[in-house]
Amino acid sequence: MGMRRAAPQKATKMAVPEQSISIDSLQDLEPLNTLSPDLLHELIRQSRCEHLEAGVCLFREGDCDQASYYLLRGTLELSRSGTSDRLFLKSGSEEARRPVADDKPRRYTAVAAAPVEVLRLDKELLDTFLTWGQISAPEEEVVMCEDGIITINKADWLKTMMKSPTFRNLPPANIEALLNRLEPVVVRAGDVIIRQGDEGDYFYMIEKGVAMVTRNPDDAEDSIEVTELCAGATFGEAALISDNPRNATVSMRSDGILLRLAKEDFLELLKQPTLQWCDLDEARKLVATGGRWIDVRLPAEFAAGHLPGAVNIPMRDLHRIARELDAKISYVCVCQTGRRSSAAAFVLAQYGLRAYVLRGGLQQVPPEELSR
Repeated sequence: MGMRRAAPQKATKMAVPEQSISIDSLQDLEPLNTLSPDLLHELIRQSRCEHLEAGVCLFREGDCDQASYYLLRGTLELSRSGTSDRLFLKSGSEEARRPVADDKPRRYTAVAAAPVEVLRLDKELLDTFLTWGQISAPEEEVVMCEDGIITINKADWLKTMMKSPTFRNLPPANIEALLNRLEPVVVRAGDVIIRQGDEGDYFYMIEKGVAMVTRNPDDAEDSIEVTELCAGATFGEAALISDNPRNATVSMRSDGILLRLAKEDFLELLKQPTLQWCDLDEARKLVATGGRWIDVRLPAEFAAGHLPGAVNIPMRDLHRIARELDAKISYVCVCQTGRRSSAAAFVLAQYGLRAYVLRGGLQQVPPEELSR
């Protein structure tokens, strides 16, 4: 009697803590071995190690996923439909130095021939980091600033920027221009960096120090603490994108160094390539397939008429609430014209969220479609 081959089981994958992935164990993998230790460490932090039992399928022929896999331990069996050929990929072999059958769509089905351990990387993230690795930045540079002569390290700036989704999505040419146009500013505890109601002039990134965001609602005497910002955080984008006055005050809680970018440079290098716009039909499809409307207007505006199912998160609360949003779904930001919602989408992108802007805003939506 002939023996029937069991169908590959659905993968059972388990994430492994970052410290269990040794950078040394990845030094022979191509092209990971071209990355600096800092870039490799950050790539590992945003990736995961997965364990598969024998017979479990890693991916199937025809899949168009965005993952790249490296075989760290064990043996994978690769097969193709319409042929009886079986290829066996063993960890430690010359072939295992490269991503496993990385063509898209997949040309092979990969099944664990024995218990295996694989490193799963996001393919686009890997390509971004490889690009960043080719951007040269001097280790140290002496520059003039408002406080006199200081020594800066643009390589450290790159390390800070690569941790932010905002900067990771930029074209390499923009990154190099940013390094040249960012201006370091020495700040002291108690300094007010931007003040609520003022016109926007700069975008800021914190290199060192801690800042506090406060808001004075309706000209009340007491300000409300909104959130605390630490090294790597950015602020000041809302007024630049929307052309509205600053909606909060940011002051320093400690001494530090800020990197600031003039409004014109910000709009050219950060806003244009970062924002994703969609028309009304595209937005409806995004929401119909699991996305969510985020209305960034004030509560009174929202109550006067909003899209069914929309969540009201005013711009002033966005930084605080963004950390609680589900990173697995898409968000379509809306306001009346698109100005405030474009600022909101930029903020959400800083938290690694997929955010879109409804082109033209709610004025493009027929009034009868709004809930009141």
